[in-house]
Amino acid sequence: MKGSAPVKVEMKNSRYPDRELKEHLSELILYSKYAGIDLGNFHQVISDAQVQSMQEGPEMRYGGRIVLQTNYKTASLVNQLVQMYPVFSTWDIKVMEIKGVPVKKDKQKEKVMAAAKKSAAKKPAKKAAAKKPAAKKVAKKAAKKK
Repeated sequence: MKGSAPVKVEMKNSRYPDRELKEHLSELILYSKYAGIDLGNFHQVISDAQVQSMQEGPEMRYGGRIVLQTNYKTASLVNQLVQMYPVFSTWDIKVMEIKGVPVKKDKQKEKVMAAAKKSAAKKPAKKAAAKKPAAKKVAKKAAKKK
């Protein structure tokens, strides 16, 4: 998977009530700053996430899950942070690829690469063209010497 490939991340924690899952997940952003890892707009991803409860009824619900949509790079960084800090050991993470969604391409990078390929193709042609007149001059000099 590429770093910009969209993925769906399902995070579960039976330790916290369902209504507090987003708050406890946002602690991950603070820990990422301590670790020197930039999660980018992960705070916005958390606020857009859906909390799905596993139980029914009026009582306080535990054991729910949060479903996020982010890119593969961010999901792998989140997984790395969860592995790094024992405070997140109760979180279960499941990452699934979203199929049918096109990956955003970096058009500027593609333009640079295309230009580099064109210039690389022109260089051997220029060298070959430069060698031909030199070969003719050598042949003329050899003919004059005879």
